[in-house]
Amino acid sequence: MTSQFPIPPFDHHWALVINGWTRYSPLLNDLGKVLAKLAPEIWAVVFLLLWFWPPLRQNRARRAVVYAVVSGALAVVINVILGHLLPYRPRPFVLEPHLIHPLLNHAHDTSFPSDHAAGSFGFAVGLFYAGVGDGMWAVLFAAAVALARVFVGLHWPTDVIAGTVIGILSGLLVLGLRGWLEWLVQLLFGIFRIRPEHGYRRRQW
Repeated sequence: MTSQFPIPPFDHHWALVINGWTRYSPLLNDLGKVLAKLAPEIWAVVFLLLWFWPPLRQNRARRAVVYAVVSGALAVVINVILGHLLPYRPRPFVLEPHLIHPLLNHAHDTSFPSDHAAGSFGFAVGLFYAGVGDGMWAVLFAAAVALARVFVGLHWPTDVIAGTVIGILSGLLVLGLRGWLEWLVQLLFGIFRIRPEHGYRRRQW
């Protein structure tokens, strides 16, 4: 690479501070590794529970799953495009191998923006359609994932901040245009033989 994405002092300072927490507790380290590495799998379990757990969760939650998945996918696609257009940005453990203590192995690809943060916040915003409570716990989990990516030494803070913004905007866009996804909702309801709810168009916001 001939050009390199700049690393501001803010990133250097907070990456060292947050990664420095790895010195305090093996249990905290294990939790950070789980969140940083297995977030996609955890989200998948959440979506499966919301989809297949009636009658506690009815069709509004299923619609939220569709919107959440589309939001997260859109956020990651935007990230991939930006990752190819922007200059290379080395990950913390690559640029500062003597200062950063990486807890996970990772390819030495560009770190900006964070796919995990973007996808997680896209998922979280989509789940607000199921209810404010669902959206709030999802946002908290997404924030934990983003923090964990810095904690384990894989991202700079602005990587996850940018991913967070991309994820939120993707989620808001999908929720705002969710009427265009009705065909996908009905297709999935047909595949899984889910009866459409009555009066859906009167209740949607």
